Amino acid sequence: MKLVIFTPAKKVSSIGGCCALVSQELVAQGHEVTIVRTEIEGLLKSETHHFGAPVLPWTRTHQVTRVAEDADVLIYQIGDNYDFHKGGLEWLAALPGIVILHDFFLGHLFRAWSDSNRARGVEIVRAWYGEEMVKPFLTHSAPETFIEETKDRAPMIEWVCAMAHAVITHSSWGCERVVNSCAGPVRVVPLTYNKNLGSSLPGGMVYRPPGEKFAILTIGHVNANKRVESVIRALGTSPLLGGHSRYRLVGAIKPETATALTRLAKENGVDLVVSGEVDDGALLRAIEESDVISCLRLPSLEAASGSLVEALLNGKPTIVTDTGFYRDIPSSCVMKIRPDNEVADIRSALEVLFSDPAQREAMAAEGQRWALQTFTTDNYVRELIGTVRDTMKTKPVLNAVMYFSRVLAHWSADYDATSNEAIMEPLTIFGSSS
Repeated sequence: MKLVIFTPAKKVSSIGGCCALVSQELVAQGHEVTIVRTEIEGLLKSETHHFGAPVLPWTRTHQVTRVAEDADVLIYQIGDNYDFHKGGLEWLAALPGIVILHDFFLGHLFRAWSDSNRARGVEIVRAWYGEEMVKPFLTHSAPETFIEETKDRAPMIEWVCAMAHAVITHSSWGCERVVNSCAGPVRVVPLTYNKNLGSSLPGGMVYRPPGEKFAILTIGHVNANKRVESVIRALGTSPLLGGHSRYRLVGAIKPETATALTRLAKENGVDLVVSGEVDDGALLRAIEESDVISCLRLPSLEAASGSLVEALLNGKPTIVTDTGFYRDIPSSCVMKIRPDNEVADIRSALEVLFSDPAQREAMAAEGQRWALQTFTTDNYVRELIGTVRDTMKTKPVLNAVMYFSRVLAHWSADYDATSNEAIMEPLTIFGSSS
């Protein structure tokens, strides 16, 4: 098959890294793949992942049109980052295809897009969510306020999924909105993973000299939803852990955030190390040297967490928030923290993991075993090709419905064409669209 995949390609993009694994496997299986990188114009010359296939920038309109017209199916990687996905949005609106949805909240993506598409943006919000939800997208409130106002009532999933012939996503918790807005097939497929594993001992255990501190680690961009403040407060209220632990942050962090967290740690008597953003080698060493990894998220907006997958594959005991994607992880593989009892649960979980090395090792080994079986490229490619075949069967129906919907809209018709038997019944000659 001939496949065109629209994706961020920049080396720091985790979506691009996962896509590179998939692309390489597709090529190895004999498929013809073309990559169209989708970052904003200023990033299109940055170093890319190795895809094993030709890479075009989305701005080369004639070349992209030519390969798209020759393809069996177009595939769009979409996440909540306009700088990485601008080109995908531009082409998806013109040439629909399969959407691989990485986040169940696309508010930031939409708000950035609507800055240059204001009238159309207002129409979209009003049509899906009502007049009362227009204001949050027009006012530039603080990120935390914006998320809180929109994540449950207007997550903008429908905006993208309604343009898709099919959707693949990586967990089930946000699928209701996907199914309600995408007329084609929807599949939940575990994420594939693109980073090298470390040299951790079986079960991720770290054997350290007596007196060396218990090492807790958070990785990734440090923001409020990583719950770092809650971990600091939990450590500060634990007589068992207070003088025997070190909490390290590895990932991009704003200077003002680092200052505030350092001050909070000092007030609570917590040994905090803020390492900032590091290269892959240093990140892997930090993971290897840790005893426990904190993958807390609240709110949880992503369809899957690369940080959690990385922790589990490296055989690390991990604590997660009992919500979203993390709720699907077997309880034998992680320790789950209740959002409504957060600090106390974090303290209790860390004290157990500190006091009971045998339980720590058993949980880490089970998590590693499960992750190695679940987050595989073979499974991902198999499910992707299955979705491609399903989409090729349903695409004639969806294209016809979209065409008639545009005609009806031009006639100012104000109803759903798919509910009209007189329109839909003749389209059954193409086969089922469900």
